[in-house]
Amino acid sequence: MKLLSILLTLLLVAPDTAAFIIATPKEALAKLVIENLKYDTSKLSPKLQQEKRDEFTQLVDDLWDESRGYDSDVVEGIWTPVLTLPGKKSRKQQSLVGNKVEKAGLATDEFVIRDGEIRVTVPTPRGNGMIEGLLAFEPSSENYSVSSEGNNGKIVLRRIAVDNVKATFKYKCLPKLFVPGFRKKGGYLDFIYLDEDVRVTKGSLGGTFVHMRKEYLERVMQEY
Repeated sequence: MKLLSILLTLLLVAPDTAAFIIATPKEALAKLVIENLKYDTSKLSPKLQQEKRDEFTQLVDDLWDESRGYDSDVVEGIWTPVLTLPGKKSRKQQSLVGNKVEKAGLATDEFVIRDGEIRVTVPTPRGNGMIEGLLAFEPSSENYSVSSEGNNGKIVLRRIAVDNVKATFKYKCLPKLFVPGFRKKGGYLDFIYLDEDVRVTKGSLGGTFVHMRKEYLERVMQEY
């Protein structure tokens, strides 16, 4: 009876606390993303930074288990990058990297299914120019999983093969300049989780990337 009383108290007196307890992996990820956007987590102690990385890694595993891989209908359109965990092969520090609130939305990537292209737009570090990248992609059978729904698990496509095609740099009113050394073949992107709001992927260099639709990002920015 005492346990029942506690549960009723959580539900009736503190609904926000109960909601936090039963948060889905997607909701927990959204909260983690917004914390990284609003606060400078690089100033946290090494221990707390490691706890954040561990939390993120666990959420990625939980989202993978939901068996929502690549889907051309769902991925179509424009996405905003919001959080990155660089891979071991990356030159960047192994820490969660989030765009600041005022810069969130300036960088985008767009999946154009009919052309098999990903069109990436990224502001320069100083914000005085834009870099535009064009990548070609196609679904690949090299990585897939089988869902555990009932006794008839479905095949979940995870990987798309990605080739860097070209990149240009634009500074103010000056003409576009081609970025040398960008063209490269043999990359890939594995889809950890994908729905209408959130996309989580892992690249061939080991980095893990979180993207959101602009409308969803604006909504969770208000909620958290």
